[in-house]
Amino acid sequence: MAVLGLRLLAREASAQVAAGAGISYDEAIALAARVAPDVAVAQRQESVSHAEIGVAGTYPNPTLIGGTSTQAAVFSGTVSLPLVILGQRGAAMRSGRADYETVRVDTSVVVNDARAAAAHAFVALWLAERTAGARADAAIVTRRLETAVLGRVELGASPEVEGLRVRAERLRADADAAEAAELVDAAASGLGLWVGIVDARGLRPRGDPTVPELPPPLADLLPRVSGNPAARREDFDARAAEVRADRERALVRPTLAVDLGADLGDPTLNFVPNYRAQLAMDVPLFNQRGAYIEREKMNRELARARGDAQRKKLGADLTSAYLRFQAVSGREKALREGVVPAADAAAAATEESYTMGRAQLVVVLDAQRTRIEARMSLIEAEASRADDWVDVMQATAWR
Repeated sequence: MAVLGLRLLAREASAQVAAGAGISYDEAIALAARVAPDVAVAQRQESVSHAEIGVAGTYPNPTLIGGTSTQAAVFSGTVSLPLVILGQRGAAMRSGRADYETVRVDTSVVVNDARAAAAHAFVALWLAERTAGARADAAIVTRRLETAVLGRVELGASPEVEGLRVRAERLRADADAAEAAELVDAAASGLGLWVGIVDARGLRPRGDPTVPELPPPLADLLPRVSGNPAARREDFDARAAEVRADRERALVRPTLAVDLGADLGDPTLNFVPNYRAQLAMDVPLFNQRGAYIEREKMNRELARARGDAQRKKLGADLTSAYLRFQAVSGREKALREGVVPAADAAAAATEESYTMGRAQLVVVLDAQRTRIEARMSLIEAEASRADDWVDVMQATAWR
């Protein structure tokens, strides 16, 4: 049923793409948590681990022995029944459950990473589309400028070399626009992997990435690192090591077996049936499983050390991403409020001056390049800001 549900979600997403509905930032993250390939693998691993609990609780089979003799019993039979009654089975099943809980947290780690990957892929698609739009706008402006220049050349107001120069500029702008448009589908394929769409060439972002204008203080975010599944996974692994050590202690207890047998047709007993019963016990004299118990204790300490190291790493990653976010936020604001409006105004004024014969073509082209570069810098800063916030959210497990 779970597999069927995932397939239906993937088909629904594909249908949305076919209908041109696009996909939002939140939808991409939600879909990745359910249909990403890595998540599907992790969920299957969960199923395997859950089945291991039943394997650990399996009872051993009885042993049947039958035989015959020419001088004694015509038929001799024995059945040996293992008795797992001293807690070994329960300890093994508890160990299996502890390992299963660790695997479940592993799935949470994969889901967290899948969300981050989908978010980064959405930002990449958003950046590609915005870049393509900016390049297309630049090509339109360049064509308009080419028309104006060619008109002046025909009137003899400008030399022919300016017509050649503006034509080369227009051809370059068209090539940049065509390349940027093709790269949108490439970025869409990257996002399609995480949202369950095989052919995602028509996938487009709907809306912008979700990024806060005023993020919470770093001091409020750092405690959330402890809730990251990558850190909690080591806590569960340490607990599982403790339970496995208990299982090893339980295995030191004696193993019992009841043997029941019968001898039929024995002439030495006047053919009277003879019944036998005995209790066998495995005495743990040479194997106290001390090395196994010590190994699990060391595994527990190792898991705790990994947990401490993971929390420190996540804290450092969170701090780095948060500070990068703040830095690029300042740059993005400066570009949006100052640089881009100034570059647009300068380009418009320069183009107007050229039409009035007050400016040279090279100055107009330089102003247009500056305008394009300013807009591209703003788009890249917005994308970088969104990517940095994705890293912040991944470190805090999207809380």
